Amino acid sequence: MLYTGDFETTVDPDDCRVWAWGLCSIENSNNFQYDNNLDDFFALLSSESNKVYFHNLKFDGEFILHWLFRNGFTWCQSKKDLGAKMFCTLISDKGQWYSIQVCIKRAMKNSIYITFYDSLKLLPFKVETVARSFKLPIQKLSIDYAAQRPVGHQLTTDEISYLKNDVSIMAQALKILFDQGMDAMTTGSNALKNYKEIITKKQFEKLFPIPGYDAFIRESYRGGFTYLNPKYKGKTVKKGVVFDVNSLYPFVMYSKPLPFGEGLYFDGQYSNDPVYTLYVQTLTCQFTLKKNKIPTIQIKHGLFNPVEYLTSSGLYEVTMTMTNVDLALFFEQYDVFNIDYIDGWKFKAATGLFKDYIEKWSEIKISAKIDGNDGLYVLAKLMLNSLYGKFALNPNVQSKYPVFNPETGELQLKLDDPEQRQPIYIPVGTFITSYAREHTIRAAQSVFKRFIYADTDSLHLTGHELPPDLDIDRSRLGAWKHEMIFSKAKYIRAKTYIEFGHEPGTDDPDKLKITCAGLPESCHDQVTFKNFKVGSRYHGKLKPKHVPGGIVLENIEYTVKDKGFLF
Repeated sequence: MLYTGDFETTVDPDDCRVWAWGLCSIENSNNFQYDNNLDDFFALLSSESNKVYFHNLKFDGEFILHWLFRNGFTWCQSKKDLGAKMFCTLISDKGQWYSIQVCIKRAMKNSIYITFYDSLKLLPFKVETVARSFKLPIQKLSIDYAAQRPVGHQLTTDEISYLKNDVSIMAQALKILFDQGMDAMTTGSNALKNYKEIITKKQFEKLFPIPGYDAFIRESYRGGFTYLNPKYKGKTVKKGVVFDVNSLYPFVMYSKPLPFGEGLYFDGQYSNDPVYTLYVQTLTCQFTLKKNKIPTIQIKHGLFNPVEYLTSSGLYEVTMTMTNVDLALFFEQYDVFNIDYIDGWKFKAATGLFKDYIEKWSEIKISAKIDGNDGLYVLAKLMLNSLYGKFALNPNVQSKYPVFNPETGELQLKLDDPEQRQPIYIPVGTFITSYAREHTIRAAQSVFKRFIYADTDSLHLTGHELPPDLDIDRSRLGAWKHEMIFSKAKYIRAKTYIEFGHEPGTDDPDKLKITCAGLPESCHDQVTFKNFKVGSRYHGKLKPKHVPGGIVLENIEYTVKDKGFLF
């Protein structure tokens, strides 16, 4: 059976436990079961093999592990070693929970396993957002989480309704995914599986042979471009506009030449090759930003701040590895000197490697929009944006495993030994992200006199006039959609800003849009234009605290800082 599950837990660190659980069949969301203790939860699931999806397994999974350890189950490293009353986990070194597999009974023909998965890896939204996005006939309800609920507490009608809606929402949403064959553990895995089905596994292996040079190319792999013009840092900006790229990564995958096949190593500087037209180059140099140019270089190692876009290398000669896309932009933005070209890899290129995949899901997205099929529309958007990242899968992995102290009741996650897995094809991943950064940076540079802020696929500019140098269109792939007109805004740092405005083409009154990394939406009602500044504090942020029995969420203060984390 396939279920969605949810736990309701106490908030007292001295009495941490599950006071209610709910299960909903994914095949039939009217099939809802619940109770008030974990013994009955496991008894129900142990009669046959079952799969259960929790929305945020990182939280609920800790209660599962506590129960397993306290009931005589032991952890083992691999699925193939699972015996009766044993379990294995898939938890990354960064604390991402993917699965827990429990063996209830091991036999030749009728083994019984319970496998817990994280539906957040398939639908990366809050439950209320899932209900709203899929336009489901039910919505998330609310209860008093802090109310006293002693052991054996009998659920009230409101509590049962709350629990039922939570698991039913996720069951209905997951059924839409599973009906489309999207049954892998993550959205990225679903996307890659579907792409292989479209072009065939044989063609995939021919186009994207496993690279033995993954580590070299990975040095050129970077994320999106996020940059605040220092001129506007912490200041109130009057009158501005916001633009978003229509499907940035699908646009790049559809329209740009991308690498395929075996790469060729070269020594020194790349020289023009009409066959191997794309390349990744390692060089040593010094550099200084040109006047009126936007910086594009971050150095993730050595003496530099890894989150800062550099205006100069100072007195240091730095070694960098870049795609030819990034390299061309580098020479345009900076004066570069004392260059020593070391080596690199070059690749054949083709446009349209992902054409059929992008067209398929774009057509599904458009049709779903016309038909009012909101669930399929959301799925299509996820599939369009999830494929490229799988190509950059890191072969160097390290998992965490649980260790339980029966005397104190403490559960800890410890790092396992590093492991190696096969990479997929990092050249595609690094060139897609390079082209995406180039698209945003060149657009920002074209409106430099008005440029305030960029974040991966968005531009924030001064003034209400539409810039003639931007390709503006509401829906065309790769064009810039006019997203917002604001009357005032304030930008503190990357991913921390507020804008008071409205959607263009409407008579809607201006509303405060809050973007603040680390501040939950539940605290947004405390934010005003006046009090949004460095040092401001907002209460009500919930921080997980690990205690015997599971996790409790502590109320802490959030403080606005002018230095962020690495984005």
